[in-house]
Amino acid sequence: MNQRLHMIGSALSQLANVATAFDLNETGPNESVSARMHRQGRRRRAAIIDAVFGQGHCQRAFESDVRDARALMKETHDAQ
Repeated sequence: MNQRLHMIGSALSQLANVATAFDLNETGPNESVSARMHRQGRRRRAAIIDAVFGQGHCQRAFESDVRDARALMKETHDAQ
């Protein structure tokens, strides 16, 4: 159940990211709001998110998105 809630939260963050991005060329459908704030260096907004979800949340979200993208690329490459 905990994993399901985490995945639902992640999906909602990805939806919020796409819904609130000013320029869709700056993000993708699998990036969370937290990861985008970290990647773009939006320190004030990242600090607010970190205050809610814990210190370093935005950086960890970014690193998680990078790991997930690399795993998907490897999976796709290995399947060929």
